[in-house]
Amino acid sequence: MINQGDIAWLDLDPQSGHEQKGRRPVVVVSNNDFHLVTNSKLAMICPITNTKRNNVFHIELDNRTETTGFIMCEQVKVLDISTRNLKHIEVLSISILNKVLDRVQAISAVNTHD
Repeated sequence: MINQGDIAWLDLDPQSGHEQKGRRPVVVVSNNDFHLVTNSKLAMICPITNTKRNNVFHIELDNRTETTGFIMCEQVKVLDISTRNLKHIEVLSISILNKVLDRVQAISAVNTHD
């Protein structure tokens, strides 16, 4: 079973517009209760890129993972991982996972400014 905080290879094609494409590493951000309800077929993920863009929504991986690059929190999406050739790589540190979850939450938070 896939778990929140896992880093895995995933096929992101087909893609559209500015979405990341191809086979690339991703971070699983959905929690394990979601995975149980969806029978581990769906997962919310953020792709990882090696392109540094100085984007406030990108979280840099550090030396605690073999995977390198930047987690793209602005490209969070729910995918059917059962059809995308998922391959587990490693587990993200809890401190970086918390940063990712904070950014994802900030993107989806209700805007109280009218």
